[in-house]
Amino acid sequence: MKKLMSLTAIASCLLITLASCSKEYSTEDPVARRASDNTSPSSEPGKDLTLDLGGGVAMKLALIPPGTFLMGSPVGENGRGGDEGPQHQVTISKPFYMGVHEVTQEQYEQVMGNNPDRVEGAKLPVGRTSWNDAVEFCRKLSQRTGRTVRLPTEAEWEYACRAGTTTPFSTGETISTDQANYDGDYVYGSGRKGVDRQKSVSVGSFKPNAWGLYDMHGNVFEWCADWYADSYANAKGQDPQGPSSGTLRVYRGGRWGYNPRLCRSAARFRYSPVIRGFNYGFRVVVSPD
Repeated sequence: MKKLMSLTAIASCLLITLASCSKEYSTEDPVARRASDNTSPSSEPGKDLTLDLGGGVAMKLALIPPGTFLMGSPVGENGRGGDEGPQHQVTISKPFYMGVHEVTQEQYEQVMGNNPDRVEGAKLPVGRTSWNDAVEFCRKLSQRTGRTVRLPTEAEWEYACRAGTTTPFSTGETISTDQANYDGDYVYGSGRKGVDRQKSVSVGSFKPNAWGLYDMHGNVFEWCADWYADSYANAKGQDPQGPSSGTLRVYRGGRWGYNPRLCRSAARFRYSPVIRGFNYGFRVVVSPD
């Protein structure tokens, strides 16, 4: 009887210990969980979207969470343009999917039936596209997939590029040619000289930002949906769409032949929507069902 009681006591102790261990290792800090959700949504199972473009060609998109950020650059940021202010708080109220890569030449050709780029490469970002071309690509891809495909707003683009950061680049206070494709003969801040590749490189050649997006700095320009305004003085604080009319469209991100200061998260550019400029590409956004 004593032996049986002893075994019973041992078993009880083991059960209590196992339960305690289970609780210790399964408890999750809710603040840490939210931080993880807001900084790396694309790393979670089921958060990505893949569009079938046909012909064995696909397009992967990452889910970008809603949130609030400071749009534009602070006064005194190195390389700040006159159209990057005033810096203001913007809320992106709904999640959206964004292409993890710039649209490639094979993706563009699969949808549009042609490749406008003069330097060909299936995995190179498509260039020499006008804003109108990018919008037509989105229209055709929407028809093909049954999803609403569009260009990102300027606010969505900067929000996704920053991926939770407030520094000039998503990489921090400076950037290197090990992290992005720009003219490495120039340096930003405390950075160092690097490689001047003098051409675009295959998408995904560098590490992505915290939200799983590649090449948001450099490589090729990226069209946004907005008409251009020379300041944010009249910008709305929630889901801004830009001016209701204009003559020039916004593009972002810089390109491979640019000084890194022109590839910052807040750097802005504008161009005619009808002209196919050199190294003008884009990435797409899809609204969740």
